[in-house]
Formats: sequence, structure tokens, C-alpha cells
Amino acid sequence: MNNFTLNTPDYDIKQMVDVYEPSEDTFLFIDALEADLAFIQARKPTYMLEIGSGSGVITTALGSHLSLTCFTTDINIKACNATRNTGLLNKVQVEPVCMDLASHFRPFLFDILIFNPPYVVTDSEEIIGTGLSRAWAGGIDGREIIDKLLPQVKNILSESGIFYLLLLKENKPDEVVAILEKFGFQHKIIKEKKILGEYLYIVRFIKKQTSKP
Repeated sequence: MNNFTLNTPDYDIKQMVDVYEPSEDTFLFIDALEADLAFIQARKPTYMLEIGSGSGVITTALGSHLSLTCFTTDINIKACNATRNTGLLNKVQVEPVCMDLASHFRPFLFDILIFNPPYVVTDSEEIIGTGLSRAWAGGIDGREIIDKLLPQVKNILSESGIFYLLLLKENKPDEVVAILEKFGFQHKIIKEKKILGEYLYIVRFIKKQTSKP
């Protein structure tokens, strides 16, 4: 057990028009990062990336505690602006980039990758545009956006990088774990909780260490 505390950053509710507001899943994610801070610090991270940052409170919470170069992406330009503003309110430098997932960064850069994805089970047709619905609509099994990212994770992370992913029970977490195991990752559930009728998991993935001959 550690003595670290990650406080929820200040944010401006007026900036949250058409932006996913901090909610129970957000706070669970911050709690999970707090629980895992000793593990994170031991890996001496330098660069972090949050995909789908929304309000920016998750990145800002971690960036306020660790000396990190913080990047975020979001397909919603209003979310990028809200993220930048949350960083400024809390004196944390955050560099938001308006893009889908993480396609425009150089490989193997990030020591921490965070994704609180659109996980709600919906029809595929609901995954349209760049507005608020893109923050929650996950398509079939709530997995369509998650599954787009999974093959990219190995090339996004540095060798000692950590990937934190939020999953809903309906997302079939065992399948997600199996996919990432095929890409060379091992996992640990950091937090799990039933919230407003949803059962959520925060899962940590790291690359499996191969022994040298």
C-alpha cells in the first residue's frame, strides 16, 4: 500500500459543452493510477499519452504528481480545448492534438498510455462524426474503437511502457486480454467496481520481458 494521493484537478464546467464531463469512470481511473503510482514511478516515465482525453482531468491528475511530458489526443476539437484549459487551471503543461487515436506520433515514444475508451454497447451506426457521442458509443460489444487501437499499442509504447485501459464487463475483457497477450503483453487488474449499473475494470498491460540468451 502506498501513501500517494492523486486529487481530482480543477476544471471549468463552462468548457464542457459537447465534451464528456468527468464522471464515475473518470474518477475510478484516477483512483487506479493512484493505487499504481509506486509501480509507475519505479519505471521512471518521461512521456505519456492519453487517447480520448475529454476534459483532461486524468492526464492533469497524473501530470501534477509526476514530472512528465504530457500529450493527449481527442477527435473532438472542443475536448482538446477543454483538456488544455484543465492543464492551465492546474499549472500542468498538456499538449492536446486533435486526431483519431494515436496515428501521428513516432513509434515507441510513450512510457505511459492511458485510454478511457468509448465502451458503451451500441449499433455501429452510432460511431459517427466528432461530437459528444464519440466519447461513449463503442459499437458492437462496445469494442469497435478499442479493437482499432489494440494492434497499435506495442508500437506506441516504449520497451518499459505501461498501458492502462478501462473496460466494461460487456466488452468481454478476457478477449481483450487474450488479444494483447498475442501481441506480447501481460496484464493485471488494478481496480474494478460496479458503478451505476456498469461493472468496470481498469487493467494495466506491460510488455512481457524476454530473457536474453
